[in-house]
Amino acid sequence: MRRALLVGALVAGATSCGAWLLLTRGPAPKSAVELAAPRVKPQEPPQAADLKSAGTEKSSFAPNDASAQTAAARVEPAVAELAGLPAVEPLPEPTPYSRQLLGALCRLDQPSVPRTPEQVAEWKQNLQQLIAQGPPAVAAIREFLQKNVDLDFGPGNILGYASARAAMFHALVQIGGAEGLAGTLQTLQTTADPREIAVLAQNLEKLAPGLHRQEAIEASRDALAMAALGKLEGADVAPLFEVLRSYGDTSVVTDLMQAAGQWNYYSAIALAQLPDGAGIPTLIEMAQGTSGGRLNALEMLAQVSSQYPEARAALVEQARANRISANMWPYLTPLLAGDLYHYQDSAFDSLVAAPGTPRSKAAHVVFGNQHFYTAPATDVLTTEEINQRLALIKELESVASDPAALKALEQSGELLRSRHPQTLAASP
Repeated sequence: MRRALLVGALVAGATSCGAWLLLTRGPAPKSAVELAAPRVKPQEPPQAADLKSAGTEKSSFAPNDASAQTAAARVEPAVAELAGLPAVEPLPEPTPYSRQLLGALCRLDQPSVPRTPEQVAEWKQNLQQLIAQGPPAVAAIREFLQKNVDLDFGPGNILGYASARAAMFHALVQIGGAEGLAGTLQTLQTTADPREIAVLAQNLEKLAPGLHRQEAIEASRDALAMAALGKLEGADVAPLFEVLRSYGDTSVVTDLMQAAGQWNYYSAIALAQLPDGAGIPTLIEMAQGTSGGRLNALEMLAQVSSQYPEARAALVEQARANRISANMWPYLTPLLAGDLYHYQDSAFDSLVAAPGTPRSKAAHVVFGNQHFYTAPATDVLTTEEINQRLALIKELESVASDPAALKALEQSGELLRSRHPQTLAASP
């Protein structure tokens, strides 16, 4: 069955937290919790027939029915192939004690967040006791996750997890083994929440490095297909692009090219960050074309110009041919000076925009609900990096004739010098 979108809401009366139904990519059991105020805008859950007819709708991400029909079948064989681990037998029924522990960790009937030192200590002790149960705990965790509900612990809580589901994802990793892997993989193949897909993909890498990247890529493709059809209304899909970027190879280039029509920045950022420069030829092709993605491609070529000679050569050629318009050059200025594009809602990047980031550094594009910002990868660039970029700026100045280009390049040089005082003597 294709993906179903289940939307629920915060429990009435909850203040700093609440329970809600989640986005899913498969049939979900009914929740025993009555929910009111929606977390996202309520809508009719898409039926399988709706998604099977996606090929007739205008979308580059029509879901793959064949892969969906075999999704469940991929779970157990994939686990059985895991080196050094036994084939997974059907999990036992959760024990009453494991259910009791999980219920204490996620009080959906009376949603509240432990706040006092005693409450926090008790909650953490219950979590450790649940993990210590092993396979019976996995059965209880999977039972809870299949309800597609969550309890938000709120920002800045002292439990160490954003929500109850996040805590259960971590518990599966801690339990590990074939059972923890099976629970993680099953959840990956049923959720459509972009951040959950990214977190679960990383957890699979911890449990079985390199063995389940294709499942993570397929899950991201399916979720992007739903988003392209408006089935994930309000969701930020940036984590899906991070999965494609981090675990994909040249096979995902086509996906990213198709996504550029709806998520131009997200797609270009991922293309620029693919391993071994796999996306550079596509960015060069886009920069040389006449489509609306030219500016995004030029920005990414400027960003990686010191890393990939072919990107640098393509950028210089565009400047020589006077194909970079006056209104485009200001966008290239910070990137030539060492700034990088970052996803604001990153599930992979530890660097986040600090409070007070200038508006010019952070942006939100309504089309595609894209959130991103620019910042150097580190506070201080190395002398070698800065000198490489100064040399490129000098080369661009030698071939550019537009006054706007020369002004932007001058500003790039000044910004570079300000980032490392030792490079003052190396200015062109």
